[in-house]
Amino acid sequence: MDEYAGRVLADRYRLPRPPADEFELVETRAFDTYSGQEVLVRQVLLPEVVGDDDGAYGGYGYGFGEGGGALGESARRALEAARAAAAIPDHPRLVQVFDIFVEGGSLWIASELVSGRPLAALLAERPIDAYRAAEIASDVLTALRALHADGWTHRNVTASTVLVCDDGRAMLGGLAAGAAQEALCGYDTLPEADAEPVPAMTGGPAEEGSDGPDAGTDPAPDAAAWHGPRSALEAERARQNRITVVGAVTERWAPEQAHPVHEKWQLSPPVGPPADLWALGALLFRSVQGHPPYPEENAAELVQMVCSEPPAFAEECGALRPLVESLLRPDPEERPEAEELGGWLRSLIRSAPEPDLGEHTVFVPADPAKLPVKRRKGELVRRRRRESADPGGLQHRRHARGKQAKAARPVRPPRRERAPRAEQAHFLHEQVVSSRPAADGASSPRRLGLRLLVVLLALIVVAAVAVVLLMPHRDTSSDGSNGDRTVPAQMPGSGSGGSGGKKPSASASASASASHSAPASKAPTSAAPPPAAPPDLGPDFALRTDPAGFTVAVHTGWQRAGKNGKDQVRYTGSDLTMTVVPGRDKATGDAQDPLAYQLVEPELADFRASSWSSASGLQTVNVHGHTAAEGEYTWRDANQQSVYARNLAIQIAGRYHVVLVYGPDAQRAAVQRAFDKVVETYTAG
Repeated sequence: MDEYAGRVLADRYRLPRPPADEFELVETRAFDTYSGQEVLVRQVLLPEVVGDDDGAYGGYGYGFGEGGGALGESARRALEAARAAAAIPDHPRLVQVFDIFVEGGSLWIASELVSGRPLAALLAERPIDAYRAAEIASDVLTALRALHADGWTHRNVTASTVLVCDDGRAMLGGLAAGAAQEALCGYDTLPEADAEPVPAMTGGPAEEGSDGPDAGTDPAPDAAAWHGPRSALEAERARQNRITVVGAVTERWAPEQAHPVHEKWQLSPPVGPPADLWALGALLFRSVQGHPPYPEENAAELVQMVCSEPPAFAEECGALRPLVESLLRPDPEERPEAEELGGWLRSLIRSAPEPDLGEHTVFVPADPAKLPVKRRKGELVRRRRRESADPGGLQHRRHARGKQAKAARPVRPPRRERAPRAEQAHFLHEQVVSSRPAADGASSPRRLGLRLLVVLLALIVVAAVAVVLLMPHRDTSSDGSNGDRTVPAQMPGSGSGGSGGKKPSASASASASASHSAPASKAPTSAAPPPAAPPDLGPDFALRTDPAGFTVAVHTGWQRAGKNGKDQVRYTGSDLTMTVVPGRDKATGDAQDPLAYQLVEPELADFRASSWSSASGLQTVNVHGHTAAEGEYTWRDANQQSVYARNLAIQIAGRYHVVLVYGPDAQRAAVQRAFDKVVETYTAG
């Protein structure tokens, strides 16, 4: 708090102490005394002197000229435009705006204080490479697409409004400030969906040679019906005001914003999302090449050059050059769309090379004292064994080794004669025996350890044989899927029933016991017969035979919907839905494997189309003697709500029977319980 001892704005935001107050304030940190948090405060100068006692609008004080003149009206429009821009939904790539108020002749915007630096500060040190620029542009494009989806055009994409966070991601700010500046100049930045029809206005006499009654002196503006310039004169006047307010910033002067207004100004290209993409192209040019595509010495000259001359060649942009040149095209219709641009950026980011070890890399020298010492393997071990075998002194050990070496010195055969194989073998055996120090004493621990190891291995083998002989064997399915989890035919207590280690049901135990009691000479059938008695499903579920040709356990409170065009039968109740497809697709080609079939299963189309999804528990199982596959899936639907689903695909008579149970992610237990009942009871025919 000591550093925030300066001016207080709106009786709430404390600014830093002097000398910060001695200079023109544009953007600074501030301390919010209400929330106890630091915020970022930005100043937008208004073309009038605002007094605290002149009035109030929407809880924020502001003043107008006497009689509600044009200057006061423009300030009111700037405040409304900034508040409308701040009311858009929050997005992870957009800087959040907290408060907007007018005080001391300026419009103030209190926004989120992001832990990072503006891109302009990074570019002041050095340009960035093309791949890093593509990463930043991809984040900025994500924010722009969110704005364009709500009908907004940012109009203020610059190196100062793009913030590079400490974790590397980029965020886009400046929307409210840009909207206020555009409103001050005379433009309407609200989306067309929010605009109302403009009623006819009565003004002064038309100027000589004008095209309409509005081309003369400016009529008295109607605050409730104003939606931007309505004549060529007003449009040109707004453009001139924009040159003064915006200044020489290339990114804010797309050709459709810079062109002079002619008599048929209504036919000019509107300022929309392509203008933001042009600004993104100019920002990429500046980020990689270190300078803008047009000179910025004078705002009027910059606007004239944008209208009449092509931008500078993007020679140093590398892999970004085709993208930058396509974004800087004069015609908005020829620029790539946001979706196409996003695909290009993602492809470029994926093709980025691994970073090189440059001259700034510091190599730490290794400490020689910590390096491993090279020695012969087992040297220290043999030394310890010799010392333990001879408890005497060092001289005694040396004397013993010398006498032993002299006594055991081998007698070699004559040099020119070849010793027989038996003599050579005997000679080698004596040499090995004589080279062992204290053979009887040193080898006894080694022999004891070897004997213990042999005994331990023998015990393990005996235990394994006993387990194999005494434990009952599990039946294998007729389709050769030995080793897969069998549902529901499994041994009670085996721990493999259901998904996620669930307990086997009563019907599973009954079918398992029946299969084990059958004679061994009979071959297993391809499909186990349905249970004679209905399983115990509890009070909430009951077996239902569907007209589509299957039987399954359904919740008593669920309602059936008829078969649709995709051969799907749906049962819905509360927040859960069960979709059953009885034998629609054939198990042929690449979909012969049930796991591979789930990759193309139409019922999981929402999972594959979601921007965020995950899958787990994918495994091959055996359901009533049929090969099947199950898995659990999570994705986000069109409303950005998390959906949890359990899926089962069974091969029956060469066709797939699909059961999909899904619902909100918060009701995983209910989805899992319904799915277990389906797996336990589903039969076809």
